[in-house]
Amino acid sequence: MMLHRSLQRRNKGFTLIELLVVIAIIAILIALLVPAVQKVREAAARTQSINNLKQIGLAFHNYHDSVRHLPFNGTGVAQNGNPTSGSWAFQILPYIEQNALFLNTFTLGTPNFGLPAFVCPARGRPTGSSDAGAWSDYGINAWINDASTGSFNAGNTKRTMVGITDGTSNTIFVGHMTVDTPYVSTTTAQSGPISLGGTSGTARALNTNQSDKTAVTTSAGQLTWGSSMTQGALMGLGDGTVRMFPYASYGTLSSGAFLTPSGGESAVLPD
Repeated sequence: MMLHRSLQRRNKGFTLIELLVVIAIIAILIALLVPAVQKVREAAARTQSINNLKQIGLAFHNYHDSVRHLPFNGTGVAQNGNPTSGSWAFQILPYIEQNALFLNTFTLGTPNFGLPAFVCPARGRPTGSSDAGAWSDYGINAWINDASTGSFNAGNTKRTMVGITDGTSNTIFVGHMTVDTPYVSTTTAQSGPISLGGTSGTARALNTNQSDKTAVTTSAGQLTWGSSMTQGALMGLGDGTVRMFPYASYGTLSSGAFLTPSGGESAVLPD
């Protein structure tokens, strides 16, 4: 009889205390799981971004072998089939398997999509864009074409690999451009349409007269190097390697050590 009453009591369901314990356990598991998922996603985004920058770096070398000088930030609007028009990103389209786009279909305002090689997955943006043409989350180092001032619109100075006297392994060719926090997941803000050359939208530089260009950061200045990643900004060096520059090591950029191609500065790669 006592056993029957005990079973009846248990069949009534959980007590309030038992329910609270279960909820607390679930909350703890979720709290442990979310950071792990975020780390996995960021690791995946970092891997994809490294692949993008390696592809871009290889395209720089192939462009150099074909045109006999490095890409530059351009001076005007992209013209179909013109390898020295538009931004650097337009110029290297044939070398990232986008030759048809380069020759036939690229006009200002179209295509209305982002090219995967130029899009950082860490920003988590949609693939469509209402911006003027395709955009790039990566910027060229303007100093590799203008060793005097790092000008965004220096024109075609026809710098070659031989002209990088600091060594390609000590010179950034292309890297992450920072975006202000409110614009991380939008399609238009602070990303340069690759159809336009000679602007800061697809380039970054060191300028000691403008402090917002001398630091790696995740927010604030619109013309800095940086990314949506917590570890730092990925930079593609001239030798084809890609390195993570932690935000704490931005001094190596503000000193110009990895930006100027012939400055003779002492360059120590971040760990």
